[in-house]
Amino acid sequence: LDTQIRTEREKRRAKRAEEVAKAREAKERLVAEAEKISGGSDWRHGADKLRNLFEQWKGLPRLDKPSDDELWKRYSAARTSYTRRRKAHFAEQHEKRDAARVIKERLVKEAEGLADSTEWGPTAGQYRDLMRKWKAAGPAPKEVDDELWRRFRAAQDTFFGARDATNAALDAEYAANAEVKEQLL
Repeated sequence: LDTQIRTEREKRRAKRAEEVAKAREAKERLVAEAEKISGGSDWRHGADKLRNLFEQWKGLPRLDKPSDDELWKRYSAARTSYTRRRKAHFAEQHEKRDAARVIKERLVKEAEGLADSTEWGPTAGQYRDLMRKWKAAGPAPKEVDDELWRRFRAAQDTFFGARDATNAALDAEYAANAEVKEQLL
């Protein structure tokens, strides 16, 4: 029995060593993937990928404490680095959108102030300038941007509708004058 017990123990040790080696390899692969994600800027899917890696990590057997701790520290550091960079990115985006909102609100007020103008040429040029500034301002928060754009377009439509109506009346007058001139000729 001693021989058989020793043989079984050796088999179990070999099997355990093989499982630990596979777990180490898998955890090292997970850590490398986490470090790769940490260096990237895939803000939309990166957090989900890190969560998936964590779920895979939890399913793997533990290694010896020093090795497991060292790999965990690397994974955790990669996750923390990614999270900080992601938060900074979205904070910056939020600031840019707020700045764009302020600019666009000012542009809307200017556009609404010009809507009743009858100085067709200069005002049309001012609307072109306002549109250029609108595009340069960048996006504001979606719901605010849509409302501001609706107001901006309404002011433009009011002005250009009045200009078109005036031009149509002038065209009709000129056409009538052309008929009178043809009759005179």
